[in-house]
Amino acid sequence: YMERYNASLVKEAVGQYESVAQKHGMKATELALAWCNSRWFVASTIIGATSLKQLKENIAAFDKELSEECLADITAVYKKYRDPTLF
Repeated sequence: YMERYNASLVKEAVGQYESVAQKHGMKATELALAWCNSRWFVASTIIGATSLKQLKENIAAFDKELSEECLADITAVYKKYRDPTLF
């Protein structure tokens, strides 16, 4: 299955999301968790921490508020890479 990802736009899409996170003063994981937390249709968010530091960062992400500008930046990346594995 890795061929599907290695020969796709996944790395490019992830890089774009990382850029959005940095622009708004966050790590990519914080952006992802804050986005999930901001969606009314997400009933629960699973975090994956392998250290106490990561656990603290993940929990802190739920206190982040995503600005309208940040959400617009996320949407722009999403529109460009709706399913980056298909390219």
